Amino acid sequence: MIRAAGGGRLRIVLLGGAEELRAAQLALTAFLRDQGAGPRTAARAELLLEELALNTLGHGFEGGGTPELPVTAWHDGARCGLDFEDRGAPFDPTTATVPDRPGSLRQARIGGLGVPLVRRTAAELTYERTADGRNRLHLVLPDEDASIG
Repeated sequence: MIRAAGGGRLRIVLLGGAEELRAAQLALTAFLRDQGAGPRTAARAELLLEELALNTLGHGFEGGGTPELPVTAWHDGARCGLDFEDRGAPFDPTTATVPDRPGSLRQARIGGLGVPLVRRTAAELTYERTADGRNRLHLVLPDEDASIG
């Protein structure tokens, strides 16, 4: 489900599925571009939406519960933000252990690159586990190319 949330915000609720995620990415990109975000910033936001949504929906509900991931996006002219909230298993990407970089391609394993990607890309990244059992992740990206648009 995708809808404008008012006040220059876009609200997306992901329930899973590749088609739904792709529609959300397209809506996010269109929203950010309409708000004046530059193309690189919109592409980074789209990538982070994909990474965080796939990990949350794919791993956060392995112990049960209904996979649902509300995301709110915003842009203020200089920055864009994504706010994620879910009732999945607790997971704090700001403190999660990151695997060491492999010494060679042969030593490389699939996975484990999402957390470093999010940490490198976000200018601000905060996590909270609420008293009612929700994960809240807030990230902000600088819009380094808004004037290119």
